[in-house]
Amino acid sequence: MSKNPEPWKARVVSSVTSDSDSAFQISFGDAKYLFNCPENTTRAMLSRKFGFNKYKAIFLSRISNETSGGLPGFLMTLADSGTSDLTVHGPPGLLHFLASARSYLLRDRLKLEASETDTEAPGPIYKDQNVSIYAIPVNPSASNQLINPAPEPGSPSSLKRKHADVYDGAPARKRSSSERASQNGSPQRSQTLIRDDPDAWRKLVVARMFPGTHGITFHSGIDYTVRELRQPLPSWTSRPFATSYLVVGPEFRGKFDAALANSLGVPNGPARRKLTLGENVTLPNGQIITPSMVIGKTTPSASVLVVDCPDPRYIDGLISSTYLKDLLSRQPQHLHCVFHMASQQTMSDPRYVEWMSSLGETVHHIVSNSSVCADEITYPAAEALQKRLSTLDQDIFRVPASKSEAEQSLPSLPPVLKVVTSRRQVIGMRPLLEPENEVILNQFEGDEMLAAVEDRSFKGIKEKVMAELAPSVVQPGDDVSVTCLGTGSAMPGKYRNVSGLLLQIPGSGNVLMDAGEGTWGQLRRNFGDKCDQVLRETKCVFLSHIHGDHHMGISRILAHRRKLSPPPTEPVYLVCTRGTWSYLKEYNELEDLGLDEPSGVRAIFCESLEHRQSPPNAQTMNNVKELCASLQLESVKTAEVVHRTKAFGLILRHSNGWSLTYSGDTKPCQNLVVAGMESTILIHEATMADDQVEMAEEKAHSTIGQAVDIAKRMKVQKLLLTHFSARYPKIPVLGTHGSQLASRSEITIMPEVFIAFDFLNIRLGDFARVERYLPNLEAAFSELQDDVVTTLEQ
Repeated sequence: MSKNPEPWKARVVSSVTSDSDSAFQISFGDAKYLFNCPENTTRAMLSRKFGFNKYKAIFLSRISNETSGGLPGFLMTLADSGTSDLTVHGPPGLLHFLASARSYLLRDRLKLEASETDTEAPGPIYKDQNVSIYAIPVNPSASNQLINPAPEPGSPSSLKRKHADVYDGAPARKRSSSERASQNGSPQRSQTLIRDDPDAWRKLVVARMFPGTHGITFHSGIDYTVRELRQPLPSWTSRPFATSYLVVGPEFRGKFDAALANSLGVPNGPARRKLTLGENVTLPNGQIITPSMVIGKTTPSASVLVVDCPDPRYIDGLISSTYLKDLLSRQPQHLHCVFHMASQQTMSDPRYVEWMSSLGETVHHIVSNSSVCADEITYPAAEALQKRLSTLDQDIFRVPASKSEAEQSLPSLPPVLKVVTSRRQVIGMRPLLEPENEVILNQFEGDEMLAAVEDRSFKGIKEKVMAELAPSVVQPGDDVSVTCLGTGSAMPGKYRNVSGLLLQIPGSGNVLMDAGEGTWGQLRRNFGDKCDQVLRETKCVFLSHIHGDHHMGISRILAHRRKLSPPPTEPVYLVCTRGTWSYLKEYNELEDLGLDEPSGVRAIFCESLEHRQSPPNAQTMNNVKELCASLQLESVKTAEVVHRTKAFGLILRHSNGWSLTYSGDTKPCQNLVVAGMESTILIHEATMADDQVEMAEEKAHSTIGQAVDIAKRMKVQKLLLTHFSARYPKIPVLGTHGSQLASRSEITIMPEVFIAFDFLNIRLGDFARVERYLPNLEAAFSELQDDVVTTLEQ
């Protein structure tokens, strides 16, 4: 029981839109608790200035991209923000999910306790001074199957693989025990544990990933080596649990009435202390004083119910749960709010409506699904910036697709129900308040930015530039376009998402180059209703290396591709490192990514395509030939570059005579120069400004000047700079390179150069035009101080 009546509230972090899914937060003055962590959770919080401190626990309702896809990135952010202890609860599969990310998700300063719940525990699964949280796991009802439902993600029927290392897209033979012993140096200790207690092995892997400053205790006292932990995880069969959570807040003890105690003759000191502790006191005259005689009425606990009922198959299990009924019967008058992660089909079901009504007339219901939530932009600052840029050239600076009105209204519900849809909703739990839309202060970084752009009006500049340009001869590749889906580095920001680029080759297909967290949402915002077709036409995905900001969004994309109807008739070729492929194979056991389908995903390892290497094996050669044929490519090669982990650049040469080189993350690299010599376009990272050469060297990145120098040495025609540090969230500092571009006539070896922005759509033939926009862009932003993200420290 809490002594001081501290205010607390529940709020919507994000709702269901094209680039976000449902997440909710409970917040006290000294603690925060997060419910679900879908893709883009970190970015949504940055946009709303929530801050990343004081998080105590995270609770996941399911293991899927829609509910947990943002967890790895969020854990990185929390750890880097100073969080040292954290608890994560979820259904079975949580440990496998976390352990599958061990190749890129390591934070030694964070101690993480991960716990799975698949049964109704007799008490709270989590309890501290603020909250008691109960888990209600629900299985779908076999008697209430949807008509022709899609296979459950990760179900045995949809997964065909057995755990084995895979090379060049083809299964390799299993290694013998002696081979594994030779590699690990300890054949028995890990293999025995994997065989006899696979969950204990997964837990050990997670403990190694997040040891914290206090260190970890290993199973049976054995110090397993990092090398041992790299071997494949035990096989996993998914179970389609959907877990709901009841959050019960603290009771607040009434105030001690000193005046009344004086009138009753209760002396100061130990007697009054006993009363505050709930004990009776006997006065010298024999009168018995009870706590209720001098202490005000206790304020009962308020509670929040977070419900995940993704489709009608889960309704019976939820509404018939005797455990949930018992929990709610203990404090029926205290349930103040229910967050519903429920499809429109679920919300329209009479059983669900009746159950909602049974919870009482005073309960507030907040509903989040794609039908009733308006598809509004989740990141208003990025939207505002894009709208301003579009006044310069709306053909290359497209405004993200959005809808201010919901597709449908809530189904007919009893009028006594207090129901709203989730859109920045916040509801007070102490004091008890009505839901309201939370006001976001300074979400557009002030109107001075808009005023600066308007003062230097972009209107007419496009027409002026086009009039000045001399007629040009059509060149091979002029109609090829590059769409920038993420142009920031390390972590998402308000203006730039993490790495992602889409190359569209008319008449051939598309190539996706890197796919950081949130790339699927960026695709949906950029292409709107055409997004599924764009995905269907994507023939190749290139993932440059294992760092999370370059691949954490690929599972969402592949999972959605797997669900396309009708399904794709051709495979997508995934060019990636062996480590990335191993991670995806393990995640595939949780959610079907189509890795085993004939028209699904075929792997080609970067190592096998390195331009200096001898020809790869027959299986890889066959995959490469098919890939080249599908995109009309003359060749596809990789070049190993210089980064803090094994990383590669990509070189595509088309049969029409144009070519592209993409650097991925790298320091200046001669191997890339050789491999991409005389490319039509070079897309090169430019993480740091020219005054940060030492930092770039330390972090194995390039400066703007170094990227320009690489382009000159490579003798490329066009250079697109990307992967900018959060120090330059709006526009990087070109410095002397900007003046060089302005006087191109004096420097004939300079390629055409432009700066990447999120949602930039640029044809190779338009570089000469858009390059001339740079002085106007720099002038428009020159007087505005870039907002280096300080939210992490809040």
